Formats: sequence, C-alpha cells, structure tokens
Amino acid sequence: MCNNLHMNTSPKTGLRDRKRRETRARLEEAAVTLVLRDGLKQTTIGTISEMADVSPRTFFNYFDSKESAIMGLRHLEITDETVSEYVAGDDGNDLVGSVVHLLFAVMDAPVSRPTIREDRLEIVRRYPQLLGGQLAQMTLMTGRLSEAVQGLLAREPRFSGLTAAEQSAHADLMLAMCGGAVRVSMREWAQSGRGAAEDALEQRAISLVKEMVGKLG
Repeated sequence: MCNNLHMNTSPKTGLRDRKRRETRARLEEAAVTLVLRDGLKQTTIGTISEMADVSPRTFFNYFDSKESAIMGLRHLEITDETVSEYVAGDDGNDLVGSVVHLLFAVMDAPVSRPTIREDRLEIVRRYPQLLGGQLAQMTLMTGRLSEAVQGLLAREPRFSGLTAAEQSAHADLMLAMCGGAVRVSMREWAQSGRGAAEDALEQRAISLVKEMVGKLG
C-alpha cells in the first residue's frame, strides 16, 4: 500500500491553486450549460471561453478540446494522499462495489456542483460519441488506480499472505474486470437511449462482475 504524502504549500501557492480550480470549474460549467442549451455542434471553445470569462488561450491551459471540457476530462494526478484517503474512507463492505465506485469517481470527478454528473449523463445520452473519451480517463491513471485497489485488497482477509507481486497482479486483474464492467454498463445505457442515475450504472457494473465470477466459479 502506498505511503501518504503531505506537502507544505505557501499561502500564495494555495491561492493560485484555488483560482485555478475556480477557473476550471467555470469552464466545465459553461461547457455543460452550452451543450445542453445549444447542442454539441454549436458549442465551441470560443463560446465556452466567453461564458466562463476567460480567453480561448487560457482555455487550453485546462483542456485540450471542447469535448474534454464538456465531460470534465483533464490530466488528473491521483496522489498518494488521494489513494490513502479513498481507502481509509471506504466502508469495506463490498470489494467489487468499492472498485467500481472508485472507477466512476475517477471518470467524473466534478470540481463544481455535484449535480453536474447528472447533466453529463444526459449529454452522453444525447451524444454517445463522447463516451469513448470518458472511458479513456481510467486508462490514463491505471498505475494509481492499481495502488488504490491494492490498498482495498490489503484489508481483505481472503487476500492476506500475498507477496507484493501477487498483490499487484490481483489488483490489476480486479481493475481490469471492474473496468470492463463499467464500460459495458455505460455502453448499454448509452445505446438504450433511456435516462439513468449514476448509482444505477454502478449497480449494473457490480452485478455484471458478480455474475461473471459466479459463472466462472
């Protein structure tokens, strides 16, 4: 399991980071608002920047495309502290559920209002072509996600006594299986054209994993 890192930051650094988070939140909010109101084609980097009150040049400091801003896809870094906090805060009742929940949290970690997730689900329902980019968010952070899963496995008595290599291998397999289930649940939902709450998508992914494990056993 990873070590918890504590970094000392000056007040100036803290203020700068807060301003960056606020700017990113405005860009994400503007992108979501515009695509729901005007449509995907009519939403541009220029209109997003104008609504967020930043320049198009500033936009590219945060996102590489309008699609990334709409879905909140950015170059996230999962730190040791983030991993430790997630493992410590998990209730530990359901290993599969814990991993699936982690994956959904990583794909769509809002920096603004929590309900922006619901709007993004509606956007993907209207424009399923955006789904690929959201799913790719998991791939960008496979290493850190594996560390988080290893932390979850370390608490499970049934996985005790594993070597470090075995623990890493088990975590990668769990991650791959749950990640595949998340992809299937979201693709099913996008193809159905029906609305769905995020917790329903999570439950579908969890049931897919458990059904497969049951059949394999």
